[in-house]
Amino acid sequence: MKFMVCYDGTKESKDALKVAQEHAKVWKAKLEVVHTITRLEPLKHSQIKKTEDKLEAEVKNILGSADPPFEVQLLLTELTSGEQLVKFAEEEKIDQIFIGVIKKSKVGKFLFGSTAQYVILHSPCPVVTVQ
Repeated sequence: MKFMVCYDGTKESKDALKVAQEHAKVWKAKLEVVHTITRLEPLKHSQIKKTEDKLEAEVKNILGSADPPFEVQLLLTELTSGEQLVKFAEEEKIDQIFIGVIKKSKVGKFLFGSTAQYVILHSPCPVVTVQ
């Protein structure tokens, strides 16, 4: 099994990573921790490398060990974050997605946020939302 965690460094995404870790241990699943960048203009290689290194270090710090096994992915395309995440889930045949959601106003709570909303509505597999 493969579980995907949508990770952007927020408290909510860190909480989603921890929940996904517990689920992955029970289900003996591999974690795909995914961060997206929507590229509107060319980016310097040094910026991308710095982001990758920071992401890898944060995830290793949160997960602690290699149990369950995990891989960190940085997606960089012209697509929106939601579109990138759904496309990745489809291509990698992800079994379940974990995403953190931020509490907002009443309307905001209903809509969650544009990325989370897009993933929830277009995902090819079940989505677990973590507050």
